[in-house]
Amino acid sequence: MMQRRMLSKEDEEASGTSATGQDIQVRREDQQKINHFSSLHQKEVGIEEELRAKLKEKEDLEEISGELELVDEEETVP
Repeated sequence: MMQRRMLSKEDEEASGTSATGQDIQVRREDQQKINHFSSLHQKEVGIEEELRAKLKEKEDLEEISGELELVDEEETVP
């Protein structure tokens, strides 16, 4: 997974311009692709967070289940 980092001032200033210092023109089709990618990426991030939460919940439930089995074994049968 890519690591995020802060842009340096030089990178920030250069990000909106070409090598000649002029504004870069983005075609509508390209911008739509960028927007679509961004949307899908955000969904992926959300799903990954949900998956981590579900895995943690599963581990907790398995631990509780094991504890309940031990409690059941320790009880005496009248």
